[in-house]
Amino acid sequence: MTIRRRAVLLLSNPRWEALINAQAKAFTVAQAGQHGITHHHIRAQVVSGRWQRVHPRVYVAYNGPLTEESRLWAAVLYAGPDTAVLCLRTAGHAWGLVAAPPSTIDVLVEGLSRLVAADDVRVHRTRRSIPPGDIHRSAAPPRTTIERTVLDLAEQLDEADDVCELVAKAIRGQLTTGPRLVAALERRSHARHRRLLGEIIRLAEDGAHSVLEIRFVQLVRRHGLPEPRRQIWHRDGDRSYRFDALYEQFELAVELDGRLVHTAVGQWEAGLERDNIIQNSGLDTQHFSGRQVLGGPCRVARQLATALEARGWAGVYRPCPDCP
Repeated sequence: MTIRRRAVLLLSNPRWEALINAQAKAFTVAQAGQHGITHHHIRAQVVSGRWQRVHPRVYVAYNGPLTEESRLWAAVLYAGPDTAVLCLRTAGHAWGLVAAPPSTIDVLVEGLSRLVAADDVRVHRTRRSIPPGDIHRSAAPPRTTIERTVLDLAEQLDEADDVCELVAKAIRGQLTTGPRLVAALERRSHARHRRLLGEIIRLAEDGAHSVLEIRFVQLVRRHGLPEPRRQIWHRDGDRSYRFDALYEQFELAVELDGRLVHTAVGQWEAGLERDNIIQNSGLDTQHFSGRQVLGGPCRVARQLATALEARGWAGVYRPCPDCP
């Protein structure tokens, strides 16, 4: 049969077309063989410029620059089409936790293997069987679940604030929930930052949406201050405002600003107008910058305690061991 005749038959093979379309045009030699496509035909398509080789035994059914999706599929197919999954920063990017696509694709495979890393592919091996609940196979390509991805990424972080932001981002983005993360943490026998992760997950589930909000709650608890409600909408006439924290009993709102300065005049003026309207409605507002919360939590706690005491709080401020 001529190459042209075989190519025409391939175009009329719906099972083959469905396979490569589902895999962003990537395929293995073994998959091609299951659909009647020989090594000789693959080589002929490559020589003619219609297809191209990506990794050993892995090709894509087109020529030209690879799409990001084709790169991911080719990496998974190279590592093992039935077992390999995206992991770590590559899975994090697929889930929306990591902004930029990593230059090297991380794939996870089960058991020992002689497979070596290919161009732009880093193979991670685990001797333990991967629990089915840790793999999201209905995704394209398959990847570790959002919960396992969060815990895997946390393992690689050294700074507590980076761990805080990772967990808060996953929960505020509604990618997962606190209970699901806790269940994943309990399934993991060895976890770096286990105690910190447990605390952060609870705070994030309870409404702390950023590292600043998590650190704010921690400083409140550390100094014996009452805990506010978090991420609360307040309505005044036809306007609504969302506060990072609100002490309704004491008519005191708390705003946490991660920016060091207001970079836009219009934004700064809108903030002034907002504060004036809130003040006129009977609420007072305490503003704390990210630098204050992260770098001077004891001073923030003392200022907040003073504001609460002025509005009737009868509790006792408790200096922490780090207080000056």
